[in-house]
Amino acid sequence: MPAPVGGVLRATSELVAVAWIGSVPGLSLGMVATTLPADDSSWPNAQFVTVAVIGGSPNIDLPVKAPVFQVDCWACKPGSNKPPWGKANALAEVIRYATLPRSGVNRLLTITANGVTYPPATVQAARLLTEPMRRYGDAADYANYSFDLAMTWVTAGDRIA
Repeated sequence: MPAPVGGVLRATSELVAVAWIGSVPGLSLGMVATTLPADDSSWPNAQFVTVAVIGGSPNIDLPVKAPVFQVDCWACKPGSNKPPWGKANALAEVIRYATLPRSGVNRLLTITANGVTYPPATVQAARLLTEPMRRYGDAADYANYSFDLAMTWVTAGDRIA
């Protein structure tokens, strides 16, 4: 892997979102990514979560990131053409519950991707901006619930020079 520009390795918002959702109780890093695996038999418990940055507003004065993500919760039922809507919706609700203040949003995350370990990050806040909603028309007969998630995070120990 080539050296990062400026010699400093920095996590991206998508890497932080994957790590944070993967650390939610009841979920795992193996069921969250930025793209949906082609082989649904590799999905833990026939469920998967994808995240993509769709906007946000970085702080111009402090090293605080404030991205907005589209989060998609997927579920499948191998061998069936009936999407398991309840299972996908339940997955979205697990993530929604994790955004509530009493559930411990603020936690130090270990960020690793493709064998590279990034400096740890802390999610300071996370909240749903939209209600989870069904997305119809998946050719593979997957159930998909989607919502927008706003997050505020910082790299641990990051300072302004």
